[in-house]
Formats: sequence, C-alpha cells, structure tokens
Amino acid sequence: MGSAPWSLSSTLVFWWGLCLVIQSALRMFLVAMTITREPPTAATLATTLRVGFRTDLMGAAGGIVIAAVLGLVIGAGLALAKRWRKGQAVPGSPWKVGITVGAVVVALLMLAVATADMGYYRYSQRRVDLVFLESVIDVFSSPTRARLDSSLVDRQTAAQLADGAGWVGYAATFAGGMAAAIVAWWLAFTRAVGPLLRRCLAAAPRTSVSVLVLALIATGTSFDREARFHVYRVPIASSTYYTLAQNPFWSLWDSLEQVIGARVAGTEAALLRTVPEETAVRVTRETVAPGATFPSPRYPLVHTMVGEAGGRLARPVQPRPSILVIFVEGLDRRFLGRTVRGIRVTPFLDRLRGESVYFEHFFSNGASTFHGLFASFCSALPRFSRLSPTRTNYGSDFLCLPEALKRGGYRSEMVIGQSRERGQSHLGLFMARNGLDALHDEGTFAPKTPRNRLGVLDSALFDLVRSRVETLHAADRLFFLATLTTSTHHPFAVPPDHPEVRALREQSDSYVTALRYLDIEFERFFSGLRRDGLLRNTVVLILGDHGRHLRIGRTGRTDPEALAGNFLAPLFVWMDASLVDPTIFRPRTVSLVASQVDLPPTSPGLPGRQYRVPEQRRRESARPGRPQRDLDVFGPSADGPRDGSRGDRSVPGARRDRPPGGATAAAPAVPLCDREPAPRAKPAMVHPGVLGPG
Repeated sequence: MGSAPWSLSSTLVFWWGLCLVIQSALRMFLVAMTITREPPTAATLATTLRVGFRTDLMGAAGGIVIAAVLGLVIGAGLALAKRWRKGQAVPGSPWKVGITVGAVVVALLMLAVATADMGYYRYSQRRVDLVFLESVIDVFSSPTRARLDSSLVDRQTAAQLADGAGWVGYAATFAGGMAAAIVAWWLAFTRAVGPLLRRCLAAAPRTSVSVLVLALIATGTSFDREARFHVYRVPIASSTYYTLAQNPFWSLWDSLEQVIGARVAGTEAALLRTVPEETAVRVTRETVAPGATFPSPRYPLVHTMVGEAGGRLARPVQPRPSILVIFVEGLDRRFLGRTVRGIRVTPFLDRLRGESVYFEHFFSNGASTFHGLFASFCSALPRFSRLSPTRTNYGSDFLCLPEALKRGGYRSEMVIGQSRERGQSHLGLFMARNGLDALHDEGTFAPKTPRNRLGVLDSALFDLVRSRVETLHAADRLFFLATLTTSTHHPFAVPPDHPEVRALREQSDSYVTALRYLDIEFERFFSGLRRDGLLRNTVVLILGDHGRHLRIGRTGRTDPEALAGNFLAPLFVWMDASLVDPTIFRPRTVSLVASQVDLPPTSPGLPGRQYRVPEQRRRESARPGRPQRDLDVFGPSADGPRDGSRGDRSVPGARRDRPPGGATAAAPAVPLCDREPAPRAKPAMVHPGVLGPG
C-alpha cells in the first residue's frame, strides 16, 4: 500500500484480522503445550483446530463490531470538538480516527485476556471463566491483603515466582509466538491483502463494501442464530480438546453477565434481606433434624445420625474398585415388579434387586434430566428453574464425583445417546470443567445407528458402554464410567423386535412398553459384562435421573401424586463378589430416606477415600450464589493424585472447589446409611464412605 493512507474499510479489515490472529495464536500455543501431555488422535486434533478457528472467526467479528460501536462514540466526540474549534485543524476524519482508537482498545483487551488465559491454563488446564473473574474482582475489592496466598490470583503469582525459570520460558515462548503471528499478519496485510483490497474498492466501491459487510456477518454468525450452540455440541470426546476448541471470550462474556446479575442487580443482597442467612440455617436445621448435632459451620446441614447400616466393602480393598453408574431415563420405582397383561415389565431389574442393596425410599432432587445429573454428580441441590443447572453453573467449580475420583487416579468418562447440548444445557462444558475426562455423545455414533426422537436407542448405547468398559479394562486402569439411557423418554418409541415388547404395544401406556424394552437391553448388557468378567472389581449404581412425570393411569399433572412421581427414582447398589465381605455385606432393601445429593459423599468411600469437612475458614463459605473456594476437601494425604491430575491444592491457579452441597446445602442432610458421630474436639468431621470401608 506504500505510504497512502488507509481507507475506513482497510482499517476495519486490518483490525479484524488482528483480532483473529490473536485468538488463533493463543489456541495454537495451548494446543502445542497440551499435545505432549495428552496426545490426541489426528481426527480429534483436526476437529479441535477446525472448530476453534470457527469460534475465532466469530470472536473477531464480535470484536470488530464492538470496536466500531466504540469508534462511533469516540468519533462523535471528535466531530463535536472539531465543530467547536473551527480555528484549529483536526487531522483526518474523526470517524476513522475514532474507529481506529476503538479497534486498538479492543485488540489490547484481547491481548490481555489471551495472556491471562495462557497463564490460567498452565496451572489449571481451564480457560478464563467465572472463577478466575471473581478472583480478579476479589483482589481489587478486598480492603486488605494479609497473606500472599489469600486468592487464586495471588497463589498463581506466587507459583510463577517460585517456578521462575519454567514460567519465564513458558511466557517467553507465548510472547514470541504471539509477536511472530502479529508481525506475519502485518506483513501479509501491507504487501498483499491491503493492496488487493485497495484495488477492489477503487474498481467497485459499493460492491466491495457490500461483500465486506456480508463477510463480517457470515464469519460472525454463519447466517445461523444458533451458530454458537453448534460449537458447544461439537462431538469431541476428550474434555481437554473440547475445552481447547472453545473460545475464552465467550465464557468471559457469560461470566460478566453472571457477575453483573449477582452484584449489580443485587439479587443476592435482596435474598439475604428477605431471609437472613443465620435464620435460614437455623430454621432448616430445626426442620431437617431437630436436636441433632451440626458440627461444621462451613457445611451447615451436615449432622450426625445413627440409622440402618448400609452396604460396606470388604477391607482392605486391593485393588480399589471401578465404578459404573447407569442413569435410566425417567425410571419410576412404582413400575418395578409390575405385571401388565400377564407380562413382567422389569423381570431382570427385579432379580437384580435381590442381588443388590436397594433403597426403596430414594428420591431424585429434580424433575428433569440435567437437574438429576447435577445433583447426582455434584451433591448440590439444583435451583427450581426451567434452566439447566449445568448451564447456569458451567463456569463455576464444584467438587463433583468425577473430579474427586480423578484425584484418586481414576479415569472418568460418560456415554450418552443424545447431544451434549440438548436444551442448551452446556453439559459438555460443565462436565469438562468439573473433572470428566471424556464425554461420548450422539456424535460419537455412526450416522446409521438406530435412533429415536431423543437420540440413540439403548441397544446401541449399551454396546458403546461395553466397548468403553473393555477398553478401560484392557488399559488396566481404575475408571468411573456413567451413562444415561434414552428409550424411556417421551414419546417412548422403541423397536418391536421382542415378542413381549410387541405384545405390550397393544396396551395404552407406552412408558410400560419402553420400560420392558429397556429391561431386555439392560439384561443383555449387564449379563454379558458379568459373563465375560468385565464387572470384576466393579461397583454398579443403577438409578433414575428422575421419576415419571405422569401419574399411573392418569394424565393429570396437578394432583399431589403426579407431582411426587417426578422424584420417585430407585437406587440399586450392586457389587462384584470380589469386593464384599459376606459377614458385612448382604443384599437387602434399605428403608432409609436418601436422595441423589447423597451419592458423591458416598461413592468416593468405595475406593477407601473420605470426605473431610474442614472448619469454616472464609466468609464466603455459605453465601448463596457464590462459588465455594479455598477448600481442601480431602486434605493432604497419601492417596492423592496418582496420575498427574490437577489435585494439588497448594499449586496456585488450581481449581477452587465447591464442596458437595454447593451454596445451598454444603453436604447432604440425609446419608445413605449410618454415620458415626464425629468427636467434637476434632477440627473436622469425617464422612466415612457409607458404601466404603467400614
């Protein structure tokens, strides 16, 4: 372009390209740093880079729109100043100058966020999010800083100082790569892109401008208002590379919206004015367990109780067991043991009940799938809302079951037959953020796999679960594997291959037909695993994500039984014979009331772990709407991470966890079986894994 001044179009194109280069250079750097730690397949790497580039295009388009709006505001101010000062010359067009200034501001902000994302990812393997944003806010909002390690940002800074050589080399590599990418774009624009654009504008100015506008819209939206959600549902099984394919500026924008909603709108303050926290805790304790001892202010609903003994593993357990969790869509315990038209609906589950510890008064903590998954994985009570809690909390840290077991050396995976982004749930983002190593969703299956309206049929789903069990067994590694069925979801469309399924199609309740199909496929799956020794050293949990939404024999939704039916999900706990001590374990029906929030504090006990409940150390511990932080749930112990996972709580920048129970109930009020009273003189209450060593 020589020394000729840039047109407004050239200015916008240059800064659009620079925004794209900054984001792409960041992703390439993080991918390069991750490949040596977790090598991907060629297909996974290609998908990550392809989807990542698409998100970068959308981010660059959004950045240039913000720059243009900011530039118009600045340009308006310059135009007014030029008009008032007629005697003084103002060089250049005020609008062009304003847009240039706005673009510089946006580019510098992107560079700052990219640098923060680079540093945050080095220590937490996570992108900038709500946890990081609140840490930064805390630095500027705290009146005093008594200790260096009092916040995530301070701890990360301390680690960088302690690991001076490593951090300097890492940061220098990033800075060098980013500078090289920016210089390369500058040279490409000044020598090729700019001159070409100038010739096009000179030959056909209106057409060229129209093409540029359409290109901006295309790269920003792909002419699809749900383009962003297409990125969220991309079928990358590896949580690490799924995270790398996402755009940190999106999560930062969502986090800013949450912070504004909670702090500026005053929702938290209004709630506390309505019911003070101390009053809420006192009334709830009196309701849940009158006269009980509540030893931990940090976990306000944890209390000691003695009840019916549950199942315990033989001790010592060598090796530790793997865990398989089967969530059956809409499994309602009222339908177990039924006979319809002379056909047993669930004969296999009924037989399995005789081999398991069965909780007949088990309840789901939500009436929808994602509410149930959230409660079961993270021991947090989902808020009563139509929005999925995995969507509203995807940027926050919880101490969920996959993360807790990962710290003990487990590989954690989940297989679902539907899209990870069904209902805009952000399930993939949430589970990647909270410990899941891999999520295999509908995109993992072949295009011709049999499907219903919700997703893949249970026959194919169980086949993939078996394949994953075989792979994990072959790797001789402890695993946590969860799955969620689809066939017992409305409209209950199942293939009529089995004669009993065909016979039940003649009656009016399609749920019964789908449940019979589920029982047949589950028997094939479970019996095959047991026959081939693939359940060796494994504990299997079978439960519903929620109960059935309609009352038996009626379609009304307002009567009490119809509403209660949403939560009537059963729980089976089956253990391989190698794990149990016959003098301790006996299959039976347990009448103790329990719910999904009890599972995480229970299941880690299976491999001999314990939840340690520390005393309250920070004022944020029970504030509603705020992530729990600075928790050392397990404490330093010999059975920490064995696989290099992110479990060292002394490493600055490591995850700030919400303990079981979240902001509402920090641990379950009702255990699956007895808990020994904790000595009051001890500084922490220990929850024995109630299905774990006794």
